[in-house]
Amino acid sequence: MKKYLFLILLLLISCKKKEVEKEIIQKDETLDLRYEVLNQLIDSDSLSYNQNDFIYSSTLKSVYLYENETDEPKPIGITLKYNSVFLQKDSAYYRNQEKMIFNFRFDKRKVRQKLQYATDEELHKLNEIKNSDFWTEFDKKYGHKCIRSFSVPFFNKDKTMCIVQNSVSCGYLNANGYTAIYKKINGDWKEIKSFDHWVS
Repeated sequence: MKKYLFLILLLLISCKKKEVEKEIIQKDETLDLRYEVLNQLIDSDSLSYNQNDFIYSSTLKSVYLYENETDEPKPIGITLKYNSVFLQKDSAYYRNQEKMIFNFRFDKRKVRQKLQYATDEELHKLNEIKNSDFWTEFDKKYGHKCIRSFSVPFFNKDKTMCIVQNSVSCGYLNANGYTAIYKKINGDWKEIKSFDHWVS
């Protein structure tokens, strides 16, 4: 009888260990690098704009891999195709990074500057107010400001380049954005290419 109890106990312990192992999420080794890029982009905003005019979206958009012509369209964010920066041979690394970005949670404490933030959920609630419209409600809550958004920086395997989508929206038919590739040169992330520009 003792042998059976011992065997059952051993099976229960081994099952619990497997459950704990499943729950472990791989650590994002590029987390500090992501905030390095975001801090630099926010710092460069202060050179071009008055940051008091911005509400920063704390819900950063994701990057999705587009590997085949048959891939289904993804939610809002960057749809990344392999090219000379993001090489097909490194696809396993990029798929893993895509999963990590899906679990990314923005931490305001890692941003050097004191900014005003709103989540996508908070902004969406403004759109649901009856007998009103989004920008009227936005101005009531935040004043006459613009929404500034970034995607989560997505790195090449060498971590020497990254891709970031950014946008500014200030009202009806008053928005713009683009996607850019940044390269680390002498310690700074420099924009080397931009594409998918849009204006409304």
